[in-house]
Amino acid sequence: MSRPRWQLRDAAVGYASRGIPVLPLHYPLPHRNDLQPVAGDPQAAVAQAECSCRDPSCGQPGKHPLGSLVPHGVKDATCNRARILAWWTRHPQANIGLATGDAFDVLDIDGPAGEQAIRELAATHGLQSAGPLVRTGGGGWHYYLAPTGLGNAHPAGLAHVDWRGRGGYVVAPPSRHASGHPYQWAGGRNLDIPLAEIPAPLRARLERRVPQRSPGPVELAASAAPADRYARAALAEELARVAAAPVGHRNRQLWESTRNLYNLVATGALDHYEVDQGLLQAAERCGLLAEEPRQTHRTLASGRQIGLAPPRRPRQPPSPDRTHPAPTPLARAAAERIKEGR
Repeated sequence: MSRPRWQLRDAAVGYASRGIPVLPLHYPLPHRNDLQPVAGDPQAAVAQAECSCRDPSCGQPGKHPLGSLVPHGVKDATCNRARILAWWTRHPQANIGLATGDAFDVLDIDGPAGEQAIRELAATHGLQSAGPLVRTGGGGWHYYLAPTGLGNAHPAGLAHVDWRGRGGYVVAPPSRHASGHPYQWAGGRNLDIPLAEIPAPLRARLERRVPQRSPGPVELAASAAPADRYARAALAEELARVAAAPVGHRNRQLWESTRNLYNLVATGALDHYEVDQGLLQAAERCGLLAEEPRQTHRTLASGRQIGLAPPRRPRQPPSPDRTHPAPTPLARAAAERIKEGR
């Protein structure tokens, strides 16, 4: 291992002792031929690793909740020492997630583009950085700030910048990124120093984009041509699945439904625009679009690409596809009827 066996467990217990709810996250699995990071060398990185969830289509390696332990995601975060010890005894390499919105909120800066956006905001309004600060394993930054009562949101006009508040979480040191780099507290800026208040210009950008969930059912856009009734039934079913998906399963359900529906788009049974808009509405209803906007669009793009790809013939003898579950019966039946020409 690249880390002492109980380093993550002890860190998780330490966060909980401060009253910060903790949850276990999946963790990166380096490929066999990759070099392991040298202990104590934060710059030693390995090639992009797989996620411990073993899903080849995983869009958040090492960042999403470990569902076998926390089936309700961040809602299962706790300060209970016994439970945390049990979690990390079972999965000693699990990354650490810290629930936001209570002890603190977090400004999440993603890479050089996000850093440039926040620097321009700071320069325009004469803002100074203060409070706890984490250098993420992916080359971004986490600014820990006093809780605002706001939920997860994307600040208006700031590309690659997100706000983690109520209902959110962040990956905490000494967790490891899929690149191999660890999350680290910036020098002298850990949780022992006071939290700064959110700057007014940043709060104004957040309050302009407070996410609102639609209470009603997903409405389908009108299609220029009448679609096959079986295809439309499949569309309604898949959108309902996404809209009702529970926390911890939303991204996976979104990916599966996107793939299934774009199988039908590929046959001409459904309209591309109608499917795209319906999926966005469903992702908004379950809270995914507001809480994880960039990841949601990546999930949609991945499912769309797979759904539109021509089918591959299985090798002989054929074996079950363990990577991607089969389309729903309605979606499969609709696709077959279209191919037969009815």
